[in-house]
Amino acid sequence: MCTLSEPAAPSSPAQALAMLHASLGYLGACDAASLGTAVQAEALIGLEQAEARHTAARARILAAFTAQDGCQADGQFGARSWLRAVTKVTRGAAAGAAGWAQRLQAHPVIAAALAAGQVSVSWARQICDWTGKLPEDHRDDADQILLAAALGGADLHDLGA
Repeated sequence: MCTLSEPAAPSSPAQALAMLHASLGYLGACDAASLGTAVQAEALIGLEQAEARHTAARARILAAFTAQDGCQADGQFGARSWLRAVTKVTRGAAAGAAGWAQRLQAHPVIAAALAAGQVSVSWARQICDWTGKLPEDHRDDADQILLAAALGGADLHDLGA
C-alpha cells in the first residue's frame, strides 16, 4: 500500500528516473515561500539526502558502465569524455563524477552510507580524503569508525581530530 510517507518503490530504472524527474520537477516549481520554514527545512534536509543518494547511484552506475566499456558504443574511450560528449557536462563536472565512481569503489562503507542518505556528499568526500591516505587494508575500518562518529553527532572538527 502506498502512503504519503511511504511511496511505492519503482520497479525499473526507467520508472525510478521518471519518479525522480517528477519529484524534482515538483520541488523546483513549487511556491517555496508559501511552505513555511518547517516544511522548507524538511525539504532542504531531504534534498541533501537525495544528493547523497544521487552521488552514490551515479557513481555505481558509471563504474559499471565504464567497466563494461559502455563509452565505446558512442565513440568515446573513457567515462570523462563520454560524460562530456553525451550528457553535455563540463570537463570539471565529468572529472567529478568519474572521481566519485573511483572513490566509492575504494570506500564501500562510505558508498553504502551515501546510498542510504546517512551522510552528506561533502562530509563523505572529507572522510574519503582522510582515510584514502591509509593503507588499503585499514581503510574500511577507518571509514566505519569515522562514519559511526559522524552518525553519533561528531562534527567535522571532531572527526578530523
